[in-house]
Amino acid sequence: MKNLILIIGMLLIALNTLTGLILPDYATLNFLLADLSIVLSVGLLYFLACSKKIANGFKIGLTLLLFFTGIARFSCIVLAKQALENNYYFLVAVGILLLEFVFVATALYASGKRIEIK
Repeated sequence: MKNLILIIGMLLIALNTLTGLILPDYATLNFLLADLSIVLSVGLLYFLACSKKIANGFKIGLTLLLFFTGIARFSCIVLAKQALENNYYFLVAVGILLLEFVFVATALYASGKRIEIK
């Protein structure tokens, strides 16, 4: 399962990068941010798959939630304007990313394993 997540992530990044290089209407900033979005989604899903600190019930729910929020975040970035100023799609994508991190941190906390920051 862990290797499958990484392989699918690499294929999606390759497909998105090729699409960005081939299509002239797909802005460079958008496809680079979309690649970053895919990397973050794959990283969070891989963390969930590898984590022994999160209860299995949370893993199932978070996997589905992170999958769908990752698609929403990717869509926002693809639809965003090329400039970052006054870019509401980009702000929504960053908000979704922050929510994803809050969900994972909440699941870690609720599973009884506290996050220690040194």
